[in-house]
Amino acid sequence: MRFNKLDLNQLVLLDALISERSVVRAAERVFLSQPAASNGLARLRQFFSDELLVQVGRTMVLTPLGESLVDPVRDVLLRIQAITTARPTFDPATSSRKIRIEASDYVIEILLSDALRLFWEAAPKMQFEISVLTEKSRERLEDGDAELLIVPDFFNAASHPSEPLFEDTFSCLVWEGNKAVKKRLTQEQYLEMGHVACQWGIERVHTIDETVMLERGLHRRREVVAPSFRLLPRMLVGTGRIATLHTRLAHALGPSCGLRVLPCPIDLPPLKETIQWHKYRQHDLAVLWVKEQIKAAAQRFCT
Repeated sequence: MRFNKLDLNQLVLLDALISERSVVRAAERVFLSQPAASNGLARLRQFFSDELLVQVGRTMVLTPLGESLVDPVRDVLLRIQAITTARPTFDPATSSRKIRIEASDYVIEILLSDALRLFWEAAPKMQFEISVLTEKSRERLEDGDAELLIVPDFFNAASHPSEPLFEDTFSCLVWEGNKAVKKRLTQEQYLEMGHVACQWGIERVHTIDETVMLERGLHRRREVVAPSFRLLPRMLVGTGRIATLHTRLAHALGPSCGLRVLPCPIDLPPLKETIQWHKYRQHDLAVLWVKEQIKAAAQRFCT
C-alpha cells in the first residue's frame, strides 16, 4: 500500500534502520535478506532525497533528517500496532496474546510469580514474557517493546498512564549466627557494619534506600555489591555483614537462608510501586485485563 507515493511497508524497515544503525541488524530484525534491506534503504533514500544513514568509520550514523524521523516513525507504527491489536471483546480463557512485562527481581519474586499461577488458571493459552527491569525499561515501554512496566513511582515514564500497585517498607537482614547483633540495631551500629548492597542495570544504578541515605549525608560501608535483590540474603550467610532489603522480600527469603529480619534503624520513606502501560494501549482489553489481575494479586497480599 502506498501513501503519498511511499510504500508503507518501508516504514517498518525505516524504523529498524534508524533504531539499529545497521543494514545487517535491521534486516535480521524485520526478517529480510541483507540485499533486500539494502534495496529498501536505497528506495527510502530516493523517496526522502536524503541519505538517512551514512557510513562513518565502522559505524553508520543518522543524517539530520534521519534523526528527525526517529520519533515520528516509531509513533505512527505504535499507533498502527494499537489499531491492529484492538478487539471489541477479550476472553482470557481463549486468548493467545503475548504480554511482555518488565519488573525488578523483587517484584517478580513477591508478586508476579503468584500472578502467573492465576493466569495459568484463567488464561491458559496466553503467553507472558517477564524481563528484569533495567535503566532501558522506560525506553522499551516508549518503543512498544513492553506492554506493562512495574516500577517505583519515581521511575515512571511521565507521558504514559500509571496506577499505584502497592507499598513496602525496608528491613535489615543479618545472619542468625551473628552474635554481635541483638534484637534491635542502632543507627551507629548499622553504619559501622559492612553492607551487602544492590546496584542494578548496566549503568549500576543505586537503589532508592542508598540514594536517600546519600542525600542525607549517611554513608554505608559497602563491602559487597550484588546485581540483584534476590542474591543479597545468601551473601550474608556465615558473615557479620548486613543488608537492607524490601520488607516483604526480606521475610520471604531471609528465614530460609538462616537470617534474621530486623527493623531498619534509618527512617526511610516507603517504596511505592506502580504499574504502567503505553498511552496507545488505553483501550487494549488484553493489556488492561492483565493489569487488573496484577493489581488484584497485589491487593491480596496487602490485606
